[in-house]
Amino acid sequence: MATRTHHAPLNIVALGWGFSAALAVLFVICLMAALLLPLRPAHGWVGLWSAAPLTSAQFWAEGIAYSIAAGWIGAGVFGAVYNYFVSR
Repeated sequence: MATRTHHAPLNIVALGWGFSAALAVLFVICLMAALLLPLRPAHGWVGLWSAAPLTSAQFWAEGIAYSIAAGWIGAGVFGAVYNYFVSR
């Protein structure tokens, strides 16, 4: 006898806030590592978001803003695809 489980769809708004917060926190952690460690191992990640100097306020603002935007885009795509396949 086959049983079918029901999965609730993802709340894309909650997912967007979660992804955005996670990426913004990761950006800040990587930026702090890039500023504090002499080898700058995290500069590749933080360099994706801005071309401004690493210590400028513009770099922080653009990095956090783009992290939030990337979180919402990722949540929209992931949530829509997940909800589509869960409903099948």
